[in-house]
Amino acid sequence: MAGVRHDLTICLPVWVISVVACSCAIATAQAPAGGELPSSVSVQPQGLQPSQGPLLPQGPNAIPNGTPAPAPLRPGETRVLQVQFDGLHPPNTFHLPHLATRAGEVYDPLSVEEDVKKMMKTRKFVDVTPKTQPVPPSGVIVIFQVVERPLIRFIKTVGNQGALTETLISKSELKVGEGMDPYSIKEARDKIESWYREHGWDRAHVSILEGNKPGDRGAIFLVDEGRKQKIWWVNFVGNTIADGARLAVIIDSKPGPLWLFKGEVDRKKIDEDVDKLTAYYRGLGFLEAKIGRELEFNEKQDWLTLTFTINEGPRYKVNDVRFIGNQKIPSPALVKDLKLKGSDFFNQGAMTRDLTSVRDIYGSLGYVFADIQADLRYRDERAHVDLVYNVKEGARYRVGKVTINIQGESTHTNSRTIYNRLSLHPGDILNTRKLRDDERRLKASSLFAGDPTKAPKIVFSPLPGMEDADKAIAEKPDDKGRAGRGRSSSFRGQAPDGPDDMVLEMTISGDFTGMREMEAAPSEIAPPTAPAIGGGRN
Repeated sequence: MAGVRHDLTICLPVWVISVVACSCAIATAQAPAGGELPSSVSVQPQGLQPSQGPLLPQGPNAIPNGTPAPAPLRPGETRVLQVQFDGLHPPNTFHLPHLATRAGEVYDPLSVEEDVKKMMKTRKFVDVTPKTQPVPPSGVIVIFQVVERPLIRFIKTVGNQGALTETLISKSELKVGEGMDPYSIKEARDKIESWYREHGWDRAHVSILEGNKPGDRGAIFLVDEGRKQKIWWVNFVGNTIADGARLAVIIDSKPGPLWLFKGEVDRKKIDEDVDKLTAYYRGLGFLEAKIGRELEFNEKQDWLTLTFTINEGPRYKVNDVRFIGNQKIPSPALVKDLKLKGSDFFNQGAMTRDLTSVRDIYGSLGYVFADIQADLRYRDERAHVDLVYNVKEGARYRVGKVTINIQGESTHTNSRTIYNRLSLHPGDILNTRKLRDDERRLKASSLFAGDPTKAPKIVFSPLPGMEDADKAIAEKPDDKGRAGRGRSSSFRGQAPDGPDDMVLEMTISGDFTGMREMEAAPSEIAPPTAPAIGGGRN
């Protein structure tokens, strides 16, 4: 037993000594001379011998093993042999953004400038200055001289009682480990103060105790919350066209349920409510309406009675409605379906619907990019305006190439099935009404995913490089869903009845879900009839 005990006492120290020796060797290999960290970091890979040419970068700018040899230089070009960072602490090397300047690449001054901008945007540097060191015969070392910002070590708030510290730090959008930037600290203070005002602490004040002075290692905000204020009641004075209940629906500043939840005083929101009420009245024809507000607090300054004062002014009438610039469609055809006509009180909602209707008429006739704008012109007569629609018709467009992009079970038959359900084909005049009908038909077909983000969509765009209609050839998809020559060989981006027609590419995209209704015959689709106005082939 004594011999066994003797062996253990001999082996154990040898094992400990071996571990200590290895640790010392590793520490000696990693520590720089003098025991200090280098101020200049050279970013280059392991495994290359000096005779193998330029050293390539490690970390975020590393080139993977097995990368082919760089291409030969052209006359006048130089190659980046090395990228160095002067003033960068080694632990921060791998937190650099993705830089375009890399060892082994051709030197590009513009790329270097972009890299400087990327580094400055991180807000981890006070300054970044690029320099170059030529290496004959055709090499260069790129050196980024950086001045690092101190990092935020901690974020604290003092004095907050009505709000959690975690909530305030989240609203400040500061993060531990980011660069210490006095501007960011001030911006964070403003965000915290804004959050307090939005939640009823109208007199809250936030000041910076630490974070805006040289040598600060973190951010500390001192919060004086003041008394929280809530809305007790809202009054409307001077309103005749709408009662208080109707106006209360428009605004956001109002008492909370049972005066217990929400209902905080937010002066910014009150100002926005003034704008909402003004827009509401002017939308009804009270074009001179003016809205004011009065704030009255109780003695403790914690409950507010809010009063909106309304001066409606006269209600304007539309004297005349006319169109300017329309050539393809006569004015009577455009005016007949308008909701807002002469002698009616002006109504913003009705005018907006009429604009949509007029654009829809033009879109159904192929003028999909027609620009129609409404212009109110005041008359000398009191409280009367003329409503003028300025029209820029533009060119008429026809369907050119049809592209079907579907996800899921993509087969040739799927593409043909979708194509057969369309009422518009190459050569047809583009009709926005038919496009919407086709889109609804595809959605109702159960061929596509029910998720709204994956529902079928039909979009159109000009053919790339085909501004000249004579160069555009109308095409339709073949059995593989690819573009092919059109169903009418005589159609080349135009028709005899429309020599100035342009061509658009139509794309159908969506997420295909199954094979149901695959063999539905095209005759089951009943395309809507096109309007008779404007003529031409539909």
